[in-house]
Amino acid sequence: MKISFTPRWILLICLLLARLAGTAQDSASIYTAQLLQPSADSVRTHAIGRLAALRIPATFPLLMAINDKKLYLLDQKAVTIDSKPSGEGTYRLYTLYPENTLMKNSSGQPLLFPLSALQAVDIPRGDRLQLAGIASLLNLYSNDAQKRILAYTQLKNTGDSSAQQLLQDALARETNTDASRTGKDVLYAAKLHGATNAANAKAYIDSITDNWSDNAPVLLRSYAKSGFFNQEVATYAAEKAASLEKRYDGLQRIQNFFSGLSLGSILILIALGLSIVYGLAGIINMAHGEFMMIGAYTTYCTQLFFTNVLGIPQTDFFFIAALPISFVVAGALGLLLERLVIRHLYAKPLESLLATWGVSLILIQTARLLFGDLTAVKTPLLLTGGWQVSPHLTLPYNRLFIIALTLVMVLLTYAMLYRSRLGLQIRAVTQNRQMSACLGIETRRIAAVTFFIGSGLAGLAGCAITLVGNVVPDMGQTYIVDSFLVVVTGGVGKLAGTILSGLGIGFFTKVLEAFFQAVYGKVFILVFIMLFMQYKPKGLFPDKGRIAED
Repeated sequence: MKISFTPRWILLICLLLARLAGTAQDSASIYTAQLLQPSADSVRTHAIGRLAALRIPATFPLLMAINDKKLYLLDQKAVTIDSKPSGEGTYRLYTLYPENTLMKNSSGQPLLFPLSALQAVDIPRGDRLQLAGIASLLNLYSNDAQKRILAYTQLKNTGDSSAQQLLQDALARETNTDASRTGKDVLYAAKLHGATNAANAKAYIDSITDNWSDNAPVLLRSYAKSGFFNQEVATYAAEKAASLEKRYDGLQRIQNFFSGLSLGSILILIALGLSIVYGLAGIINMAHGEFMMIGAYTTYCTQLFFTNVLGIPQTDFFFIAALPISFVVAGALGLLLERLVIRHLYAKPLESLLATWGVSLILIQTARLLFGDLTAVKTPLLLTGGWQVSPHLTLPYNRLFIIALTLVMVLLTYAMLYRSRLGLQIRAVTQNRQMSACLGIETRRIAAVTFFIGSGLAGLAGCAITLVGNVVPDMGQTYIVDSFLVVVTGGVGKLAGTILSGLGIGFFTKVLEAFFQAVYGKVFILVFIMLFMQYKPKGLFPDKGRIAED
């Protein structure tokens, strides 16, 4: 007998399905009420078991809160909290059933509550064990993106059609890019292994290729080796895997180039002041790295001032304020060093080296006594994360900021040296101190101002480096050798040489580290510079004429 699906039949079927869905939803509401306010322990145990068996997505946040022991009541309403506090012992709250949403106040800001204001719902371990079989499904609805990624991974190659449907529902509400890519990868892989013909298999292979998660080449090569349909499909999967690996290698080269550019920017920022001071006075300032450390600790103190004194814990303005403050503080201490020590050692390079090395040890120990061995500056929210150029190429905002800051400081330094009267006097004293004095230039004042600027630039570099690392007393020792290599390789007192050599050393360091260990990469850099100095002993941009002969 042939059945004709008339509009009346279709309407009847839709009403039946809606009735079944409504019945399941009503059952979930009943079991949820029995769970939160049970008349007996056995009632709660039965309710949890039935909710686990029904697998209704709307109840998953509630069951996950039970499984994680984070179920609370607020005004008789089931809520849960973030994994970490948002403030001083306060947490953001989320409703659990029938909707899983962030709770906000009248002004649209997240509600923050201490745990003492919430009533904890204690679920015995025996009841929680009923959720073990669906734990991976529960995490699909977690508020933590990392837990969702783990849940997607645990469903890899699942053949359960109901689990695949839950996976699709979870992906429909996914907001995190990495989690979405991982989940789609798992879903496409499951569909690929369940494909019934070669055309569908190729379509899912294309979907995996377009999604391009971290595991995509491995999945495709594994599928190619299995030869699930025929050699044509296996070859197609292997070709797609090879194309992804080739694209990944190309992006890694771009990533290494960017890493080298950011390292070179840091070296330029540190070496700018050293190049000016070294070129002007011929002083080998071994304490230059410690002025960078002073700038870093100045940034840390600025953060403490905003947090503890001004009472503004959540602000990025402290870092903006720390930039000029670190320059001024480091510059003032550099000026003090020049007045007390360096001024008496201009004609004594060896003595100046030993004296500034002693000063560096004093500064390191003083910082250790005042601040301890390890502190850190909180990265401004504006500079967290990165610019995702492609699925496997992300440029961190903090390093982009360092590159931009270096560019600005290079332009300002150039304008100061070549477009101002002070710069003209600095270049004159650098080239010939005696002749400049005869022309009426106060060489001691110029030397003091130059030390202020050079030390201030080092302090500014220290402020920038807090974005990429911790603040430790001997952090300047990490960069001082590379800074001298930049100055000597580029040419003493030469701005263009400092820029080119800084970028070159930073770039080749990262390239060599990609092929060798960091220690061996540094050795190769040193060997290369030694060979280079044999042929260009005065750097990339040596002085010419009578100055070079002097």
